[in-house]
Amino acid sequence: MLFFILIACLNACGDDIYVLNSAYWEKTSVVGSTGGSVAITISGKQGSAWSAKIEEGASWCSFSKSNQNLSQVSGFITDGDNLLTVYCRYYAGSVDRQATITLTFDGKDSRVLTLTQTPSFSGFTETPSYKEHDDYQYVTHFASLNNRAVRNYSLCFDRSKKAALWVAYPIHGSYLGSTNRTNEWGFDPNIDSYFQADCVSRSYGGRYDRGHQLPSADRLANREMNVQTFYMSNMTPQLDRLNQDMWANLEIKVRENNCNDTLFVVTGAYFDENSTASTYDGAGNSVPLPTHYFKVLLRTKTGSTGKAVVNCSDDELKSIGFWVEHRSYGNVEPPRSICKTVAEIEALTGFVFFPKVSNNVKQQNNPGQWGL
Repeated sequence: MLFFILIACLNACGDDIYVLNSAYWEKTSVVGSTGGSVAITISGKQGSAWSAKIEEGASWCSFSKSNQNLSQVSGFITDGDNLLTVYCRYYAGSVDRQATITLTFDGKDSRVLTLTQTPSFSGFTETPSYKEHDDYQYVTHFASLNNRAVRNYSLCFDRSKKAALWVAYPIHGSYLGSTNRTNEWGFDPNIDSYFQADCVSRSYGGRYDRGHQLPSADRLANREMNVQTFYMSNMTPQLDRLNQDMWANLEIKVRENNCNDTLFVVTGAYFDENSTASTYDGAGNSVPLPTHYFKVLLRTKTGSTGKAVVNCSDDELKSIGFWVEHRSYGNVEPPRSICKTVAEIEALTGFVFFPKVSNNVKQQNNPGQWGL
């Protein structure tokens, strides 16, 4: 959870505005499993004394890169940027963990900030290889299913695009269910809302829908799972006549390929670097338009081997990719012209998909095997 606190009050003696001391996360309150650092911005009256203490999470957070046990620091507000860096260690767990940090000003006025570290998704079959980039944030959402925590989906969010470049997820009968679509649009709590498109109250401008990357219909097992599909991080501005027509038909085709062994899917948005096309989010902020969309799929051929992908031979697996221009195709079934190999889409996007399988598996392009 982000705490962005800006408190102002009128001076009782006149019209001057006096800004109280405050603290908030500079960019994000979430750090990935690989660790790293995040910063707290401290602002207020110059010369005010401040102290910071890690109340919870001191076993994995520190105010020093070299001293991993430094859990308390203090200082004074100076002219210019006042940044307090929090360093986080590697995390091998499977659920989010949180730390709380208390900032106290002049020994009495306190602010409490919460830092979340998300688990690694490197063990999931569907997640692409990690790719370092200053604008990328990796998030995995978990939900409760049959009284246990399971991953819902993972994503690579590009803060400069205000959209996920890919969303990776499993499809299985246990995820589908019959719960009603919730339509509970909201910001992703693990990503600073500043970097997300604001389409909570209304859609993008023009003829662009709030297009899901992980479809709502793929997560009807329970309300919690479905609500998470309505996070802004899962949305892109998608042309209405693509989203509601051919793309929707492609989503159905993908869903029909679910099996007992699990179908693994990555859906993504691609932004050609030469494109300047844009629209507006619901709050009137400019957002770039994807030039293409894609999907890559992986599963066993029989769908009922009872084996994990890593234990299957190349002959037991099948894969395919779909490369879709951001335009209207009409209300038609997915044409074979959009079919490509996973390897081809890797070359187009620069991401490595299904890193646990061989390149031989990624060379397949047999639409008939997928009902096309």
